[in-house]
Parts: sequence; C-alpha cells; structure tokens
Amino acid sequence: MDRRMKTRMAWAAVAAVGGAGLLWCCVENPPRQAGTEVVPRPAATSAAVPAVPQPIMLTKPPMLGPMGPNMVLLPARIAEPEIRVKLTEPQDRPPVITRNGYRGRVEVVQLSDGKYIGINAVPLETYLQGVLAKELLGSWNPAAFRAQAIAARTFALFELLTEGRDKPWDVSDDQSSQMYGGIAGETAKARAAVADTRGMVLTASAGGKTGIFCARYSACIGGASQDPFDAWGDPSVPPLAAQVTGKVDENSPRFNWDREFVATRAEVTRCVQNWGARNNFPYLQGLGTVVSVVINKRNPTTQRPTELLLTDAGGKSVPLRAEEFRLALMNDPAGKAPKPYSSNCEIRAQGDAFVMYNGHGYGHGIGLSQWGAQNLALKGYTHTQILAFFYPGAGLQQMW
Repeated sequence: MDRRMKTRMAWAAVAAVGGAGLLWCCVENPPRQAGTEVVPRPAATSAAVPAVPQPIMLTKPPMLGPMGPNMVLLPARIAEPEIRVKLTEPQDRPPVITRNGYRGRVEVVQLSDGKYIGINAVPLETYLQGVLAKELLGSWNPAAFRAQAIAARTFALFELLTEGRDKPWDVSDDQSSQMYGGIAGETAKARAAVADTRGMVLTASAGGKTGIFCARYSACIGGASQDPFDAWGDPSVPPLAAQVTGKVDENSPRFNWDREFVATRAEVTRCVQNWGARNNFPYLQGLGTVVSVVINKRNPTTQRPTELLLTDAGGKSVPLRAEEFRLALMNDPAGKAPKPYSSNCEIRAQGDAFVMYNGHGYGHGIGLSQWGAQNLALKGYTHTQILAFFYPGAGLQQMW
C-alpha cells in the first residue's frame, strides 16, 4: 500500500470518529428581527399587474470555488498529511515536468474531461519549504517568515480538507492558492521557519466551537483589512473580520497608490459581461454599455468600498461587489483593461471612461499583510504577536 493510500485511509478514519472527527461549520442565515410583520400577498385579479423587478441577491462567483464552511473542527492531534499541488493547467497532452525539481512524487493525472494535469504529492511541511521564499522577500526578518509559515500551513490544511475533497488536487502552485516553487523555491530561512513552527496552525472560535479557518493573506492591506464575505461572499470568522490597521504596512510601495487606473466604458462593459458569462450571472451578461459606476456600499468599520452599482445606457442598474469588479478587469478576455492593485479605491467618471484613484493596498486585503508582518517584525514583534495583530482572537494549536 503506497503512502498516499495510507494517508487517505488515515483521514477517512479521522472523519469517522464520532464527536472528534471533521465537522463543517457554516454561517447561518440571520433570524428575522423581532416585530417584523409578514405582508400578505395581494389576491389575484383579472387586471394585469406590472412585474416588479426582483432584487438581485449576490452569491459567491463559481470561478472562485464553491461556498464552503467557515471552520473545520479537528481532533487535538493528527498525523502530518500529504498535500497534492497542481503544477499545470489542464491541457490536451500529458505535460512534461522536470521531476527532479520537486520533492515527493510527480504524477500526471487525466481528468474526467480527458485533459491532463501535473501533480506534486508531497508532505505538507516539505511543501511549505517551497512556499515561503516565493511569498516573501528573502531579506525579510525571520519573525515574518515564521508568521507566514503558520498562516500558510493553516491555509493549506484548510484547502486540503475542503477544496481537495472533490478534486485530484488540493492547492495550485500559483496565486490562486499559494506560490510554490518546489526545490528551487526553498531557502535556508524558509526551511528554518517551517521547522521552528512545525505543525502549528491558527484556530478560530465561533458558535461555541473551535477549528481551523481559511487563513488568507495578501501583500499589503493598505491600512484596512477586508472581510471575506465583503470580498466575494465567503463565510467569515472573527479573526478575519474587517479591521482598521492604520499605517502598519506603510513600508509597502503600494500602501498608497502612486497612479490612477483608467478603464473605458467599452472595457468595463466587456469585462463585466465576461465575468457574468464565466460565473453564470445573467444580470451581468445582459448588461448593456456601462455608463455609470458608483460606490453603493462601504464596510461600516473600515469604509472600504464593498459594493458598486453599475448602470447601462438603457437605465438598467445592477450591483457588483467591489472586489469582483477588480477581478473582472484583471480577467479581461482581450487583455487590455487596467489591473487595479486593490478594490480599496475611489471611482469617478471621466468622459467615456472610469478612473480608479486614491487607492490603498495590493491584493484582496483579507487577513495578514505580508509587508505589515515585516514592518512589525522590524519593530520587535514575535511571530505570535504578528499573527495576533492580523488575526485578532485567533488561537494557536499544534496539529502534529
């Protein structure tokens, strides 16, 4: 019996342990407020009643994965798992991969649609050695590396237990998961940080239960982090709630943008329609030429824009999350639209274009700021203090 089969059987045994195995915790719908009246539906009449447009309920874009749990509960200790890293995008022919560039096993897997992908199956701690130096600058402080190691380990384990359940891989080797370079991506500082924090993960408590959560992070949050629910509709936990962080990552060149991003009406229309088509959002697919983009909602704690209102030439208006608007531009099928550094910016009309200005940060802004971790490390913060700053209320647990 090979190692992967033993590992999968061990995880299956964990899942079968009553009360101490894997538990999926999801955010519940809020209860109806007390005193809310139920308005009865009017009786049908023979006269034609004009159709009332139904409000658009924003859901998580399928491109970003299915709606998952906000926490995964685990036993106190588990064996170090093996993680499967996707090295290539699906392609018609088996990919050629330099096998001596990776520890563990390198495999070519054929998907159900007949396409092929390359996979690196490797122990999770070994995987992390190839992650840290790809995510941080090599000159950064060891405390920042140790904080990154714990966040990256938590993220990887959470993805393995959720995203990896129904796919032949758990994470990808790029920014859609975490950057991973195999052996070439390893450094002495990265290996030391992984060894110093071996098995340590972040935990969250909600609803009387405690478990690991998706410990996302980005390059620079620009003074205010973003809640995952605001970003794209993922369920949140207290350590990921939006918070004002001030100038903690002002050492980043992207803390305040030094430029404006200009997108024409044609570019915005094309990108939004494409985003709608790729995520099966008919209200975006059917949008005409966009003539207005305004900030419709902000997070009450940080004032980061969370929702935009787009209006087309025919007067039709639809909502779109601010982070989705940024992703739509970044996924322009024509490759011509600007790529704003973050969704934490202001927007104004300028002729037949829209200008994104007065921006802050780089990336989605959820969780830890990598530039902020370095800044705090230089000020004498330990890795546990850095994690407590960016994931307030989170605990630490050694899983293996």
